[in-house]
Amino acid sequence: MHSPTNGFSRWVADATWGELVITTDEAGNIVEVEIADEIDSTQDEVGEAFIQALAERAIQEVAGIEVTEEFEEGSSEPFPYDPEFIRVDTKPFNISLVYEMIKEGDINLSPDFQRKFVWTDIGARSRLIESIMLRIPLPVFYLAQDHEGRLQVVDGLQRLTVIKQFLDNELRLRDLEYLKAEEGKVFRHDNPRRCIDQRFRKRIMQTQILMNIIDPQTPAVVKFDIFKRINQGGRPLNAQEIRNCMSSPETRNLLHSLSRSPDFLKATCSSVGTVRMQDQEIALRFAAFRLAELERQGPYLGNMERFLDQTIETLNRHTQLVDELVPSFERSMRNSEHLFGGFAFRKCGKADLLPGARRRLINNSLFTTWSVVLADQVETDAHNVDRGSFAEIVAAELEQDDDYYDSVSAGTNDRRRLSYALEKARSICAEHIG
Repeated sequence: MHSPTNGFSRWVADATWGELVITTDEAGNIVEVEIADEIDSTQDEVGEAFIQALAERAIQEVAGIEVTEEFEEGSSEPFPYDPEFIRVDTKPFNISLVYEMIKEGDINLSPDFQRKFVWTDIGARSRLIESIMLRIPLPVFYLAQDHEGRLQVVDGLQRLTVIKQFLDNELRLRDLEYLKAEEGKVFRHDNPRRCIDQRFRKRIMQTQILMNIIDPQTPAVVKFDIFKRINQGGRPLNAQEIRNCMSSPETRNLLHSLSRSPDFLKATCSSVGTVRMQDQEIALRFAAFRLAELERQGPYLGNMERFLDQTIETLNRHTQLVDELVPSFERSMRNSEHLFGGFAFRKCGKADLLPGARRRLINNSLFTTWSVVLADQVETDAHNVDRGSFAEIVAAELEQDDDYYDSVSAGTNDRRRLSYALEKARSICAEHIG
């Protein structure tokens, strides 16, 4: 279970050896792990990997998403591609040019994304600037170039954001280690005593930083693998955060608008988290399977991560698909809200529908299957059905049909199980809507 307190969430895991309590902040970072005192010291130690796995589960549940075993067909096997397709060029850029490219929009810092990842420690930000002033080389940056020539930041988003903040006079230096005379100063000011020394200003603007640029001709699957390989330091990005970096502005705007649409918020009771883009990932799941059904991209082959990565590339290349996805998504959400009431996309038994029962979390499989199926239902037909009646119908099916329950509970990304859940949703609609 979990409970929010002052921006933090506590999640309790009961196990045979006792109780594990994980506290995460609003961004999903683990800030504390507590092991109950009564645990027998003779028991095996709780491994770091196990704690991390539980923490990831906690983060999902805090975000309003039910955790299921999402078995991926062939996910343990390497995905082969020709190494010749890897095209990464290393280029030096001076900071003055990088700053101009950011202002012109040629380097995209993903403003919808960066505010969740900018360092809050003013000392750490100041010491990054101090490193540049001291001529200490910065780690290499990774960027991906799209077909329009724009650069998306793969690795180094925080550092570039801090540099831009300082050059925009939005950062006053604090807690420096060596250049104490520059404490409390900004990049430029009419009063020379309030800005850093002229030699440091020139040094910053002339400093060269190395950029590894992923060529736009590099296949999407290769680009995503590069992202994942270099995403090892600091707090690793999750899969959807990586996709956000890989997305064009149009694709990011689409997913943001879907996940923030009033129809989606109403259908989900505004219960899906936003901090680690859980809301955008389930909206992307709808887009992926909707596009596959419309034959705008290939079918689902059993690897969800690859399928969602592929969908980002499809959306990046075909911006006109927005005109098809937005109205069908909104129609689906309105149908879902009417047919299920406050229980849409939740794995409810009959007891879960009783007054006072604890609300179940959003189930990824139920969201994927029902959102896609209800996108095809004419609203007037769906709204002729009694409001909320599908909650009881689906609850009964989940209790009576073991295969249906299993398909949305374990191995939920398995192609056969997803197909079964889709067909079950279609048959229920055919019987009760017509």
